[in-house]
Amino acid sequence: MVLGLGAAGCGAEKGGGSTAVDAPGSEVAARTAPATTPTPTPKSPAQRPLTQDQLERAVVDKRDLPGLQVSRLGAGTDGFGDGTVSALPAEATRPASCAPVSSAVSGGASRYAPVGSVTRMGQTKDGTSTFHLVSYRAADAVRVMDELRSALATCTTYTAKSPTDTTFEHLRSAGDPHQGDEGVSFRLDVVSSSPVGDDDPIRMLQSFQVIRSGSTVAVFSAFDTDAHRVKRVPAALVTAQMKVLGTGGHRS
Repeated sequence: MVLGLGAAGCGAEKGGGSTAVDAPGSEVAARTAPATTPTPTPKSPAQRPLTQDQLERAVVDKRDLPGLQVSRLGAGTDGFGDGTVSALPAEATRPASCAPVSSAVSGGASRYAPVGSVTRMGQTKDGTSTFHLVSYRAADAVRVMDELRSALATCTTYTAKSPTDTTFEHLRSAGDPHQGDEGVSFRLDVVSSSPVGDDDPIRMLQSFQVIRSGSTVAVFSAFDTDAHRVKRVPAALVTAQMKVLGTGGHRS
């Protein structure tokens, strides 16, 4: 723009006429001209689906949260571990309308095929949480959240085979987390039969935060065997992990 104005000024001096700046009405036109809209740029590298290798490098560690201890859960050979997440069949959940909640509870999966997944346990001074990171194609990640949110609006109790019949009761919202691109939080009571055949079932209270960052859906959970006590997911762990995902993961 500076070069253009300079060229216009030189031409005016040769011809003896006024420059574009001196022309009548030019000052008003300059003030009223619409501002140029900048071309939008991608929000972050995390908007692109992370591969399995990239997802494993995006797991939070001590560099991000001092004092954090992260443990792998499963080796992937028994259907539990990195790269093995899969959704429960819809018919395994009764009623089927609760299937998106059941899939989230069982490991962050959905009916959409994931690009990659990791499963970890994180321990901080504030508590312990199991968490799953599941990478999807961009449109699928949005659908996962939409379907989960819709199911949470109507689902209060359901039964799922995992692998035996387990009942999930008193499902209730716990407020949306202010992390990532969007998220939901909820709590429920897990009621299962006693392994020793007692009449009294085992009841646990579980808390969940499900947050999308770009194409990755992160599911954090914490539980307490006292159904009347709220065990919260460590906030520092969630914040640190979502920050790593927001930057696309560690470079090494």
